[in-house]
Amino acid sequence: MSEESRRVLIVDDSRAIQAIIRRILQDGRELGRLQIQTASDGAEALERMADFKPDLVVSDWHMPGVSGIEMLQTLRQIGHGHVPVGFVTTETNAVCLTQARSNGAAFVVHKPFDDATLRRVVHDSLYGQSALREQAATRKPGGVDAPVPPAPMPGAVQSLGLAQQQLHALLCTRSFDLLKSDSRHTFEQFPLLVGLYGCTGRKTAYAVGLMDATAVAMIGGMALALGKQEILKAIHARQPSARMVEEASRYLRSMAAVLTSPGAGSEAQLGSARLAPQPFEKLQQVLQQHSARTDLHLTLPLLGKEAGTGHLCFLLV
Repeated sequence: MSEESRRVLIVDDSRAIQAIIRRILQDGRELGRLQIQTASDGAEALERMADFKPDLVVSDWHMPGVSGIEMLQTLRQIGHGHVPVGFVTTETNAVCLTQARSNGAAFVVHKPFDDATLRRVVHDSLYGQSALREQAATRKPGGVDAPVPPAPMPGAVQSLGLAQQQLHALLCTRSFDLLKSDSRHTFEQFPLLVGLYGCTGRKTAYAVGLMDATAVAMIGGMALALGKQEILKAIHARQPSARMVEEASRYLRSMAAVLTSPGAGSEAQLGSARLAPQPFEKLQQVLQQHSARTDLHLTLPLLGKEAGTGHLCFLLV
């Protein structure tokens, strides 16, 4: 694969989605070096074409002003028909999808999407289908295959991008940073929001979701559009309100679709979620297991540093 960097323009009216797509693409080693710029609508994207000269445009469909399909049609009319344009969108209407294909869209990926799918279609758009096969056939001097890095230990969550998308759906366009944590949080401070997930064909719990009081107050407070001081008060007192708990539980419920699949023909679903006021033995046993686990930490720039960091964890049991 060439060492020359490729230029990608991300077009979406949501800064959170812009950040999610940017992170997914930058984390993909198979995509090589990327230069990435963003635009908030089709009009801004058209303005950036001459100076940035992107190799690929990844766009939302529905945006205020100039929509994604209008941008694509305009590009074809002003002499940029060689630039591939792909859509990442919630749009599933058959007429719209036919319109995308007839206008030469490189791909259409539906939200919510997983990291691997987005990277694959972007790779194919930037390098062509044959590039991945050529890369796999590359050998070291002397005919020795390049070492294959070990597969990472499986986590409880399919992808960070999907977890971010579920939170974005709950908080709409509000700014947040939800990232994977390299260390395992101990969850020693209570209360904790504890969610138990089941799946068809299994009598015992399939997975556990945990959220500390800070994360509950952050997610619940932002979902309810509460003021900064009200959210900070709940964080510092470690006393999220019942409404905050209800909204945070909605996020746990949505994460059932993001958990690593329990098996063919079986789907995870949230059975119960409750605020545990104090430690209990079963929870400590689960936390000490070495099973598939994903730890996440959440910060909200709008609340400032005094809000601290919220912690979430999902474990397969």
